[in-house]
Amino acid sequence: MKTKIYDAIQQWIPDSKTWTDFPSTSDETINQYALLKSIARFCVEKMDSLDESESESAREIIRVINMLYESGNHYTRNAIENEFFTELSTQENPASLKKHLDFLSKESKQGYLRTLLEN
Repeated sequence: MKTKIYDAIQQWIPDSKTWTDFPSTSDETINQYALLKSIARFCVEKMDSLDESESESAREIIRVINMLYESGNHYTRNAIENEFFTELSTQENPASLKKHLDFLSKESKQGYLRTLLEN
């Protein structure tokens, strides 16, 4: 059974089909959490790049995450906060905070800031 998170990422982020750095198990919850963590790492790499096409790739990932977060139920938001936002926050420093917040939508910013404060 595919989940909303998994389907949206596979559909809207073409590069995600080639990622192999997360284990695939029979537990879909574990798979989607691993996918969110993996996509967060990929996004951070792209955000930090000076190449405009890579930066645009990061923006596309964030658009998908924003869409999922804004339209998601409590479970979806929790998964994004626990994996994507937490991974993004581990890379946080004073210089990157503004850049990361500029990428996020209003609702996603609230979840991200809550994640930062909790960690």
